[in-house]
Amino acid sequence: MDSLRDSDEEDGIEKPLQSHETYLCQGLKQLYQSQQLCDVTLGVEGRSFPCHRMLLASVSPYFRDLFTSSNSESQNGEIVLEDMTASTLHSLLDYLYTEELSLSAETAQDLFTAASKLQILPLKETVGRFLELNISMGNCLSVYGLAYEFNHPPLLQAALCYIEQHFGPLTKQEAFLGLDSGALINLICSDQLEIASELIIYQAVRSWVEAATSTRLPLFKKLLGHVRFPLLTHDELVDVQADIAEYYRHVRLRWKDLDGAGRLQESGGLRKGMYDNYFVCVEVNENRTQDGDNSESYLHCFDPHAEKWEKLPPVKYLSYPGCASMGCKLYLSGGQKDNCTFVDTLHEYSSLTSQWMQLPSMSTTRAVHPFLACNKKLYALGGANGSGPLSSAEVFCVEENTWTSIANLPLALMYPASAVLKNKLYLIGGKASRSYRGLLIYDTSADWWSEVPMEFACYGAAAVPVGNGIYVFGGYLEERGTVLVHAAMASEEVPSCTKGSFYLCENGRVNLEVSIPELPIALAFACAMEWQGKIYLLAGKDDNNSYNTSYSWVPEDTSWTQCPEEIPVANEAKMFNCATLKMPKKPIRVLLLATTARAAVTGVDDAKKGQPGSYSKEGCGLNCCWGGS
Repeated sequence: MDSLRDSDEEDGIEKPLQSHETYLCQGLKQLYQSQQLCDVTLGVEGRSFPCHRMLLASVSPYFRDLFTSSNSESQNGEIVLEDMTASTLHSLLDYLYTEELSLSAETAQDLFTAASKLQILPLKETVGRFLELNISMGNCLSVYGLAYEFNHPPLLQAALCYIEQHFGPLTKQEAFLGLDSGALINLICSDQLEIASELIIYQAVRSWVEAATSTRLPLFKKLLGHVRFPLLTHDELVDVQADIAEYYRHVRLRWKDLDGAGRLQESGGLRKGMYDNYFVCVEVNENRTQDGDNSESYLHCFDPHAEKWEKLPPVKYLSYPGCASMGCKLYLSGGQKDNCTFVDTLHEYSSLTSQWMQLPSMSTTRAVHPFLACNKKLYALGGANGSGPLSSAEVFCVEENTWTSIANLPLALMYPASAVLKNKLYLIGGKASRSYRGLLIYDTSADWWSEVPMEFACYGAAAVPVGNGIYVFGGYLEERGTVLVHAAMASEEVPSCTKGSFYLCENGRVNLEVSIPELPIALAFACAMEWQGKIYLLAGKDDNNSYNTSYSWVPEDTSWTQCPEEIPVANEAKMFNCATLKMPKKPIRVLLLATTARAAVTGVDDAKKGQPGSYSKEGCGLNCCWGGS
């Protein structure tokens, strides 16, 4: 030993000490490769794999229970494993003994199944993460089935999310027809399915039953109970009834007279794919006549898919309110009435019922304030009222229907650009007695504001979060900066609109490497929205005029594109605020706005006792007593 140590010292090499874990792993690997001291054999597909009981029992509760039981198979040293291939077991043992694991789309599902059955948790989690990252149209249904069977929530959620986005095409695959009934019900109960019509659900259920009629027909009634028949149009209902009459002669749908609210209540709500995203803009008419309570505020709705405009039902006139949305609900907070008095009200509009309702009021009257939605809460920040600019802030919890005060802004502020990014609220620029040369970031979890300085001061800009940052467009400048270089300054003292834009990182710092083309016109108080990777700038104005045009831009493009249809507002009107609102697709919207209509409510009536009935289909071999009026 001394000579070895002397030799190492002479070579100038100091060997690192190996840990106990390393020695143990190396020893097990050598025993496995040389097949020494093996005391149990695993048999698969006629092949034998010598192993060590202690190792298997230490990592697998399945083997621990097997080896400690009085089972004769476990005592004689030979254990045959069913429903597993030799290559899968070989990979599994390589992992246990050597920590080496080679995964592919072809082998991962078999390894996940084996690790789940043998209760080898580290391998199950490792393969589960691999499957999560490699979900595709070709494997999502089988992965979903495995995750459901072996109760792996992260993998189940990842597969479910993928299936929800592609449900229609996936129902045509053999893997869908092979789903377990429980897994199928879990799918068709989801509100997040991206389907435009409930008819797709009915057709999927029917195909699944038809794939194995003799065993699945008794489940038909239960499955139909999860089909939201009240969401079918009249023509779709006619098709469904005809289909059932042809294939299942003694199945009858029950009917009720339902209005729109009744349809929603009976069905349990719309699926995700039954909505379209619309941009809703609040109209402000500063030249309105003073006619008291007769004035109304109009909300203009922009469909980014068709790039067309329409109107929503008006609300009692409010000038410069805050505007935010959550799903199919639009919220307007504060503003000014016809007589220019400031208000503290909160109004809610539902795109499902096309109706307005008033919610509890804020603690402070305010207008021209940022109003942001984050995690089912609405934040009213700063703004102004009859006392001047405000620094106060409050939050409305939608679930609890209550307002609560939060930390004040570091300064009184109105007209900032505002956005939500990763549960933080951003107020960019703004104005009180002068333009603000910086931005504020509010941490919603810590109730804390932080300030980030900027090289220029601006207000009235538009902001929209995209990815890990925020695009900021236009606005008024009081100081020429290094970023908004396209400002057309009338003089050094007079604020002017800019055609320039910039990109903010999550930390609030401007990223000069992100290239944004010059705006087509100098704009302030425009509405910025994002849809499917495209950014829209709606309305806005310069120092002298209001505009009723809209523009779109895809990041990395070199120019903006003007939208073909102008905003349908009067010459003296302008847009002030906007939000994205989920609205039912037009066929569904017509259905929900109908005063009364007959709609199927549940799958089938219960069988009447003693009433004979039969269902006959070749190969079925079942008699069913289903009937109804």
